[in-house]
Amino acid sequence: MLHLREYEISRVALTEREAGELAQLTRGSTTRRDKPRVIQQVLPSGKPGLFDVQPGPYVGRFTLGSGRTVDIASRFPFADFRELLRLAARQPVLLRDTAAAGSASRGLVDLIATAFARETERLVGFGLAKEYQSRTFTRSPYPGSPDVTAHLAKYLGRPDRLVTKAKRLTQDVPLNQTIAAAHRVLVQQHYPDPALSARLRALGPCFTSISRVADPQRLMQRRPTFVPPRYHEAYALALLVLAGQTVLPTASGASGVTVLFNMTKVWETYVSHWLANQLPAGHRISAQHPVVLTDDSQPMTAYADFVILDEQHKPVAVYDAKYRHWQAKPKADELYQLSTYAQRLRVHRAALLYPGHDGQDGHVTVGDVGIATIGVPVLSSTPPAAQSHAATPADTSGPIRFIGRSDSPHHA
Repeated sequence: MLHLREYEISRVALTEREAGELAQLTRGSTTRRDKPRVIQQVLPSGKPGLFDVQPGPYVGRFTLGSGRTVDIASRFPFADFRELLRLAARQPVLLRDTAAAGSASRGLVDLIATAFARETERLVGFGLAKEYQSRTFTRSPYPGSPDVTAHLAKYLGRPDRLVTKAKRLTQDVPLNQTIAAAHRVLVQQHYPDPALSARLRALGPCFTSISRVADPQRLMQRRPTFVPPRYHEAYALALLVLAGQTVLPTASGASGVTVLFNMTKVWETYVSHWLANQLPAGHRISAQHPVVLTDDSQPMTAYADFVILDEQHKPVAVYDAKYRHWQAKPKADELYQLSTYAQRLRVHRAALLYPGHDGQDGHVTVGDVGIATIGVPVLSSTPPAAQSHAATPADTSGPIRFIGRSDSPHHA
């Protein structure tokens, strides 16, 4: 297995074929239906067989055509990352296997697979859900009642043929199809613990009667209105696996299923939940808020990560989520970007939100715009719900966290 860490350059031994496959993954695009840019760069190190590889903002695991598995770890401590993913995806079951967090040989995918195997074993023990579905029968015996519409469509009403319709109790329902689709993703991964692979393979016969869905993403869009209580944790894990799944382009030489999480998107989701806990009554968050940058007849438009709107739906603060280590002073491009957003929205307070710890705050002033750099707590011992503080008047010379009203700054 090839171990990498997001955004860090690692010198690793690769064959020419493996280096070529990784190089293909540097040609990602930003369109939703196209391939992601999983690898930032692959460069020869000057020594035969050694290459400098830098991953992008994806955490997870995929398999190369050579059969070698690439595992990309988070650059943040595992406990912080696990809590970030848990709260962003709302999957509390991930915290149940705490032993996996302290093991250097196991990573995120192992943790998910272990929890999934445990919950699915429990689910199978209770019995998979069933429901009645209408089926059409064109061969004898002919149960149920005649299906005139199907008869006319298939046989043009021939008297020597018969088509009937009847209800049958089946396990092949969307709920089980979702569990089975996630199982197929996880069972093809490589795990350092052979017992985990064996547990997942042993679950295979339980899903032989469940049909394979061509597009698992459609299962997520058609979520059932009711999920039995015994399914809650297994189903939540299945959605997590399918949501994080990214099928790499087989035409470029990469093969095998993939479990990858776009950490930039995960961080934006986490920040959205964190900000929601800071809002006074009547305020709301506008995500990907349009910001008109020019005053031409065909203006250019950008999109701010988060804009806080007051009771009159007017912008009062703008936030930008940055998935990197906190620093007291923003980078120049971040400063230009956020100050431009603030000026165009006519607000006086803005903030950059980084993964960090409580107490990490910085502040700079650009004209009449105050820009804070805030380390948003991620530690699992400090859930976001406990990090909310009552809005109190703030000293404008210090870090500005949140604007409670358009005419009065507040700390979060």
